[in-house]
Amino acid sequence: MMNKKRLMAILAAGVLTATSFNPAMIKAESVSAEEAGMAVPADAAGMSVPADAAGAAVSADEAGAAVSADEAGVVVAGDGSETAVFSEDGTPVKKTVKAADINMKVQDSYDFPFLGLKAVLPEELKKQIENSDMLMITEEEWNDDMTGFKYAFFHWNKLTEEQKNEDVNLLGTGYEDWLKSIERVGTLGVYSKDVIDDLDSITGCNEHKELGTSEDGNYKYYLSINKDAESDLTDEIEKIETTITEMTAFDPSKSVFDMPAENANPDAGNVGAFETTDIDGNAYTEKVFSDYDLTLVNCFTTWCSPCVNEMPDLDKLYQEMKEKGVGVVGMVIDSVGEDGTTDEDTVKKAQILKEKTGVTYPLLIPDAGNMNGRISGLSSFPESFFVDKDGNIVGDPIMGSKNLEDWKTAVEDALEKINSGK
Repeated sequence: MMNKKRLMAILAAGVLTATSFNPAMIKAESVSAEEAGMAVPADAAGMSVPADAAGAAVSADEAGAAVSADEAGVVVAGDGSETAVFSEDGTPVKKTVKAADINMKVQDSYDFPFLGLKAVLPEELKKQIENSDMLMITEEEWNDDMTGFKYAFFHWNKLTEEQKNEDVNLLGTGYEDWLKSIERVGTLGVYSKDVIDDLDSITGCNEHKELGTSEDGNYKYYLSINKDAESDLTDEIEKIETTITEMTAFDPSKSVFDMPAENANPDAGNVGAFETTDIDGNAYTEKVFSDYDLTLVNCFTTWCSPCVNEMPDLDKLYQEMKEKGVGVVGMVIDSVGEDGTTDEDTVKKAQILKEKTGVTYPLLIPDAGNMNGRISGLSSFPESFFVDKDGNIVGDPIMGSKNLEDWKTAVEDALEKINSGK
């Protein structure tokens, strides 16, 4: 289960993370009112959903920005699907999902650099997962200071035909209660030394095979099974092939099950040279910044309702300040897939957003170099930063959405830094 501090950090200030959430992380916690009304799509919640299940943050026939949590309790996507909306206590206002849809995607192998773990599943186990006879999901618990994790593991659970089609309620303790109702078969995970004595309660299993120790000696690896489960199921868990590798340095902006960003350069001082297009196919280069003394670069995704909600204010900012040498550029981060190719469906959703929000500033597709790595590996949305006419990045990044007045203040501060030569 995700700890409270981590959850609050994720939800703080209207920021949504791209981290692959585990549904178990979404639980009732005390979150302040200013941290409410934030949407997390099903495919960002650690659930395996159809490609069209994420959708845009507004429907095609919806006027204006996305519906807020206090207006409707749920954000309707462009394809009619729903995304979870968080209330003031941090729980989803409304969200259910079919049990079978929570299953992780079957892969030939799994590589988790943050855990220092690689795994290959036996063919029979992969078939059981594909048929949803076996449910494979993850769980992780972070340290209180969020500088590392206490444990992280996969768990496999047997599903009956009836359980496959159950509606799992993510409200409050619904997910946790449902997990207790299905049969745990086995786990594979990494555990800090101070929780080893609690393996039975943490894993839900009662037999543990130690696989090895991390290079720094702080973590141990275990393959665990429930001896009371069917032997033909536990036998498959015991056939999992594992390799322990060097742990990649912990990144508190990501889930431990995420992959490190390959070319991320969050400390880049300049966006560099690039070539790309906007969502309408118009060509752009780094010269997009040369027409203004200062340009606000707003990184967003089509599924992020706080991102969409602030777009009209960003356009007002642009209209009011472009004559003063201030520009705005939107970067549609999810318009490029993991393989580096443009996602045409997402581009269409972005076009809908542009029409419905009325923005006139350019909405760009990320270039192959991700602006010198500056927009690669972003873990929260929206995230914004300022760029001067020479492509230099000015000041610190701005996490979360803002209203028009707050954006004006941020712009004035950035202009003062440019004028003072800082």
